[in-house]
Amino acid sequence: MSAFDQFIDKLQDNGKLLAKTELKNLIHTGKQDSSDFVRLQAENLERWTLMLADGDLTAAGYKKLVTKMEVIAHLETIKLNVQARASANRLANGIQHLVIKGLFSLIRSES
Repeated sequence: MSAFDQFIDKLQDNGKLLAKTELKNLIHTGKQDSSDFVRLQAENLERWTLMLADGDLTAAGYKKLVTKMEVIAHLETIKLNVQARASANRLANGIQHLVIKGLFSLIRSES
């Protein structure tokens, strides 16, 4: 099991909805995607999450990075071809739903 998976699994779900399996799948499939952009963003998200877990990044810094990533992902979908656009859009939607709405609330409650 990767360090990313271990960190996500350790988070306590204090009555808040977080699909941990979906978040892990978002990262794992993103890292295998044919789009360079999607792969890079998935790797960034994993790296930042590990930095957060190790205390090398604050929750506020993590939130700022991921929020900027979400905006960039939405902008990038405009430029990509149809297949890559669908992958980038899935990543952007996953970031919005799983990370910003779910993971941020859990990180805040863990701090």
